Amino acid sequence: MRRKNYWLLFAILLLSLTALSQGQDLSQTPSGHEEEDDASLFPQPSTQERTSQSPIRVTVHLSDEDFKQLEELNHTYVTDTGATVELNNIPDADAYLQLTSALAVGEGPDVMFINSSWVRPMASRGYLLPVEFYTSNRADSDTINPLLQEVEWNGYQWGTPADMDPYVLAWNMKALNSLGVTDIPGGISSWKELLSKAKNRGHQQLLEISSGDGYDAAALLGALGTDPLSPSQASLEWIDKARAFMQIDQAEQGADGAQLPLTISAVSEAAESQTANTELRMPEQLYAIYPSLLRSRSYAVSAGSMHAKEAAEWIAYMSSAVVQQQWYQATGKLPALKSLYDDTVFNPAGLPFHLNSLLQTAGTDKDTGRLQAKWDVFVKASGDYITGKSAAADYVEAVRGEAGGS
Repeated sequence: MRRKNYWLLFAILLLSLTALSQGQDLSQTPSGHEEEDDASLFPQPSTQERTSQSPIRVTVHLSDEDFKQLEELNHTYVTDTGATVELNNIPDADAYLQLTSALAVGEGPDVMFINSSWVRPMASRGYLLPVEFYTSNRADSDTINPLLQEVEWNGYQWGTPADMDPYVLAWNMKALNSLGVTDIPGGISSWKELLSKAKNRGHQQLLEISSGDGYDAAALLGALGTDPLSPSQASLEWIDKARAFMQIDQAEQGADGAQLPLTISAVSEAAESQTANTELRMPEQLYAIYPSLLRSRSYAVSAGSMHAKEAAEWIAYMSSAVVQQQWYQATGKLPALKSLYDDTVFNPAGLPFHLNSLLQTAGTDKDTGRLQAKWDVFVKASGDYITGKSAAADYVEAVRGEAGGS
């Protein structure tokens, strides 16, 4: 009888252990797959606690003048917050190579202030953290949409747009009026009228377009109302006829002491040389289609950063509306926030310069597959065409070829 009780107790104990084991299996997360997926997409920075010997390391790609302005803004941030920030500038032409080489071996900085066109390549190679990872207070609704397009990839945002320095058309209204033209040209017909009056008045030069970096040619073609990669016949005919009135070599500038009616340059340069007679125009519709032409820069956090939280706080300060306005006033680079173009808040350069299309557009992916992919081809083809080294047909054949072709 006692032996039967032992067997009964043993059976009850065995059933209890089996039930307990099954209950534990049902409560577990299967293999932790979700965590593994997140970790592979969003590299986890170290949680090592910061010390006074471990500052936020910020590497930037700026001119010496812009870097000095950033140092002043950073000094204010450090003074106000007590944070420790180490700034390093790489102004060299091979800055992208230097940065990616450091990032590849885990020696990159916490934060980078770089050309927005670098963000996607860096993100695709696993060098950056997505903005969603280190901040929950994204102000992308106030960021100019085409600028956001430059830093988005694979469904995430990988950088915070900070500024832009697009090429603009700077019109000297006094010189323009001397030709008998009272209004800035809009459609191609008014551009033809401008050229006709320049010929009739015996003007030697009508416009300066001398950088040869592709951005000047794109701005001119955009102002003529055409797509640089699919130029209209009318726009090409205008350039062919106007070439004799172009000042292409900067060494020729001011030879006769006269102000040219039109100068095409970066907005930061135009702001420096502005006068009371200057009016700026930007080919916004073209730039809305091809955001890379805006020549923007962005902040990004490296995937290996041990101080993502502190980096996010520094970026939030530097990309704030107040600091973006100060940055513009010091450098001439336009802000990235739409709200700053509200005339009641901010008037860029104090110039008659306003944004319309760029503030309204949602952006497209057109640039990714077209202009950016064949930028080197476009720079050479447009430079040769503007200077008269090649014909319109050669230019069209080059830019309408396969993306990335030569």
